[in-house]
Amino acid sequence: MLVFYNGTIRTMDPANPVVDAVLVGNDGRIRAVGSRAEIETSAGDAERIDLQGHTLIPGFNDAHTHVQWLGLMLTRLVDATIVKAPTIDTIIALYRQRAAEREPGEWVTGGGYNENFLPEKRHVTRYDLDQASTQHPMQLVHTSGHVSVANSLALKIAGITRDTPDPQGGHIVRDENGEPTGVLEENAMTLVMQHIPEITEEQMADAIRAAMAHQLTLGITSATDPAVDPFHIKVYRQLEAAGRLTVRINLLAERRNGDVIFPLPEKYVSDTLRLDGVKFFADGGMTTATAAIREAFKDVGGHGIMIYETEQLADLMWESHDAGFHIATHANGETALEQVISVYEMITERKPRPVLRHRIEHFALPDPEHLERLARIGGMVATQTVFLPAMGPAYRRYLPDVCIPRAYGVRDMLDAGIEVALSTDAPVVPDDNPLLGLKSAVDRKDHAGVPLAPNQAITMEEALYAYTMGGAILSGDQDNRGSITAGKWADLVILSGDPVTTPVDDLLSLYVEATYVAGQCVYRLSTNPGG
Repeated sequence: MLVFYNGTIRTMDPANPVVDAVLVGNDGRIRAVGSRAEIETSAGDAERIDLQGHTLIPGFNDAHTHVQWLGLMLTRLVDATIVKAPTIDTIIALYRQRAAEREPGEWVTGGGYNENFLPEKRHVTRYDLDQASTQHPMQLVHTSGHVSVANSLALKIAGITRDTPDPQGGHIVRDENGEPTGVLEENAMTLVMQHIPEITEEQMADAIRAAMAHQLTLGITSATDPAVDPFHIKVYRQLEAAGRLTVRINLLAERRNGDVIFPLPEKYVSDTLRLDGVKFFADGGMTTATAAIREAFKDVGGHGIMIYETEQLADLMWESHDAGFHIATHANGETALEQVISVYEMITERKPRPVLRHRIEHFALPDPEHLERLARIGGMVATQTVFLPAMGPAYRRYLPDVCIPRAYGVRDMLDAGIEVALSTDAPVVPDDNPLLGLKSAVDRKDHAGVPLAPNQAITMEEALYAYTMGGAILSGDQDNRGSITAGKWADLVILSGDPVTTPVDDLLSLYVEATYVAGQCVYRLSTNPGG
């Protein structure tokens, strides 16, 4: 058994928000919370953990993060994020280096570039990647995951020419002469992706384990991996069976990838793995100006991309709802939100399921009516304030001015009575530190320190709840995690200071000292970074 004491203990349990001590049983669950005197009466020979004035909170729950993709970025893909590749020439050099390590004809893939941070202020093209190699097919995925770039050989392998029509829900970007530039938006990406050889189960397992090890250093003890396909599910099941899931994972099974419709998966729930939810994409991304919005985007024009015809989306959602699956839908712009909420209303009216609450991922630009309607049907939201420091330049460049005051409007969501979980969408963002997500929820600042929609700021207490208990509620795990409450798993994090009392500008000076899962210390900082 363990006793945590002598620090600030924030439980995220409204009935008992701050306590003096916590007792953890040998079964890995919280046995009691309360005063030190109360805890000691039943602590016996438990190990005492002196917090030394520091702060204990529930483990962070990243309610929307692509664990397997993050792991691949850590283990296999060319890292083209701004830190590693600050210019297009650097991206070319990294791809050239990776190609030199592989036989001609072998694919070179990577991701993470963001044209808004590049000095060239443009997308990478086929001609850029051709400078790296014309003997290796190449693909580079935008940091948003909604755009990719292929070199000329990859386009040839995929059969993409000036005469290739746009697929439903996708767009092949062309130059003034009608030739494909190599930039592929939304479903058009699958035209190339389907030709990239699958990695092995062992390689995917290694990637997932690398991502979880990374998350534990940040105090993340639970995560939702959205849009996993049958291959990913198989690997997750293997890891769970072998007892190798060190972070509790909630999976959202993708229903469609390009023209492929995946069947409903087999439901599965254990202590470390949950699969009873499915994922849809309704529109594109905000940073790539492919979200489906009412007013035209600035700079590039257009109103974004809708992925589904409403009838097809309604059919697939009804099948999922009728079978008892939680539904999560990526929807950003007002046009997409109108479609998704309307379908949610239809399926819940047709077959009410009070305990089956559906969710929307991102929920970037809801209007007041969307907020009210989603709240009425018990809908929930996984959103990302961490996008503000990561992608603020893109929002200012592309979003109509009228949209800015309600972009990622968490204040409006909470005031409407909607359950909100904060998350990162990593590796879409270069930094998935929950402390950055908390900071951006409170100060709303972009990378330059300029507030974006400051009217949508929330309190630190609200942000902490959304990053712990909120994620548990969205995944259906509120009875066993998310707060420091007797009976729940002892998934706990020791922080160097208290986020609530630390000035928001100093929040990133805090760090994770130790992470516990089921009462076991799975990460401990060996060196004090502030020392």
